[in-house]
Amino acid sequence: MEDYIDALLEYLSDRRNAAMSFPSAAQLAREEEAFEALSRTFTEEQRRLFHAYDDARTAFAAASEDAYARQVFLLAREIYR
Repeated sequence: MEDYIDALLEYLSDRRNAAMSFPSAAQLAREEEAFEALSRTFTEEQRRLFHAYDDARTAFAAASEDAYARQVFLLAREIYR
């Protein structure tokens, strides 16, 4: 059976954007616009290097966020036992 915390994390992750407040959604749009402007200035090699960096950064951020959320669930479970 799948770990129930993994199932909860997946559920929350799938619905994260719907739960974002308007200012957060607006901030994400500004971030995407800024990246598009920056990306247009990259050479092909710079674009390749940036994507490699971004993939590594995103993977770390996702793993860190999952670990933090897991600790929150475990703490809540201990508190409400």
